[in-house]
Amino acid sequence: MVLNYEDYLLVIWEYSESVGRTSEVDIARRLKITLPTVNEYVGKLLGMGLVEKNARELKLTRSGKKVTIPVVRSHRIAEVFAMKFLEIEWEEVHRAVMDLEHLFSGSYGDNLYKHLGYPDKCPHGNPIDVTTPGSRITPLTAKNGEYVLDRITLELNDTLEKLSGISAFPGTKVRLYWENNQVTLENDQGKVSLSEVENQSIRLRNLSPRKKQLVLERL
Repeated sequence: MVLNYEDYLLVIWEYSESVGRTSEVDIARRLKITLPTVNEYVGKLLGMGLVEKNARELKLTRSGKKVTIPVVRSHRIAEVFAMKFLEIEWEEVHRAVMDLEHLFSGSYGDNLYKHLGYPDKCPHGNPIDVTTPGSRITPLTAKNGEYVLDRITLELNDTLEKLSGISAFPGTKVRLYWENNQVTLENDQGKVSLSEVENQSIRLRNLSPRKKQLVLERL
């Protein structure tokens, strides 16, 4: 994979949206490159006025957000394309399009979006209209009970594989509870314990009133 500034901006967006902060260590770990390489490239982004740095924390500037939003949109459109037409597995599609997404910018991305039928979300539940507000319910802020898995804002491969292993995809129902001081998600296919970053990057939404009633009737 050949990295460019868009890949760095995408990672900064992911972490900022998920956990509210980003560091050069996060970027190095996410892109699987050395920290000195990240330090050098972040210096370029600072010089371009796309990011700002406060101690170890990186944030997108206003100009950086304007540049990054189309990048995130193209990435999510590319994910839909790769899963629908290239038949790439749900848990692999984020990693698979890291090069492909750069081809789907501007009018190319708009044309692909049209031919895909104007999907409103990527396979991981994140909106194509990047600025659309989503659920703020995280596993750590949720009470024990049943929810619908809404989206995975930080599409870490390990997280996606873990959820795929129990067929927990956006739009499916999960049960949440604490077990051994960890948050656990469970469905009829099994259960998974969540790490700290997964607790911050998974979003849930409440069951609809009708679904709540069906749950109560089964109890």
